[in-house]
Amino acid sequence: MGKPTCDALNFASMQQRGEKGLWVLAIGVSAVAGFAIAGFPGIRSQDVDALPRTTVERSSASATSSTSTSTPSTSTTSTTSTPETTIPVVAPIVIVKSPQELTVRVGNGTRTSGAAAKVSEQLAAQGYTTRTPTDAKVNDVAATTVYYRGPHQAEAEVLANAIGLSALDVLPITDPAPIEPDGAELVVIVGADQAR
Repeated sequence: MGKPTCDALNFASMQQRGEKGLWVLAIGVSAVAGFAIAGFPGIRSQDVDALPRTTVERSSASATSSTSTSTPSTSTTSTTSTPETTIPVVAPIVIVKSPQELTVRVGNGTRTSGAAAKVSEQLAAQGYTTRTPTDAKVNDVAATTVYYRGPHQAEAEVLANAIGLSALDVLPITDPAPIEPDGAELVVIVGADQAR
């Protein structure tokens, strides 16, 4: 047997001093880095393939040069192409509460009697917990609007869709509020478009 090398001596010395933990740490860091580079194989969701993808294409560079002298002309053409790269676009996960987990208060923003009660009953039939309908502070609202408090924008958009509105009809609640929310996360102000 030959003499041990310097590296072997250092390792043996580290083992004797109880520095195995550093080697274990180094191996662990290398493994994590390997997984990060490889994209954590085996941990992907089945839904990843259903996500929209963005394709990034690199332009092809082409160069043409011509040289002419007293001898016959020479022409050289060079084309370089880079392969297409596909990058998955991952949308943020939004957890939307069900209608049964939300409280809604409806206010009548028109002069049509019972407009708020009608929309409130419609929402209760869809599973929303509703507070007593009330009159809004103004009674000349043209378009129905859904307001949300706190982080409930997604829920407000679902509610808007349930009564035939779009996400464009959803706004954060104002201060002062168009009606007293009475603890409700969502407020609907009925306009002339829904008062019929």
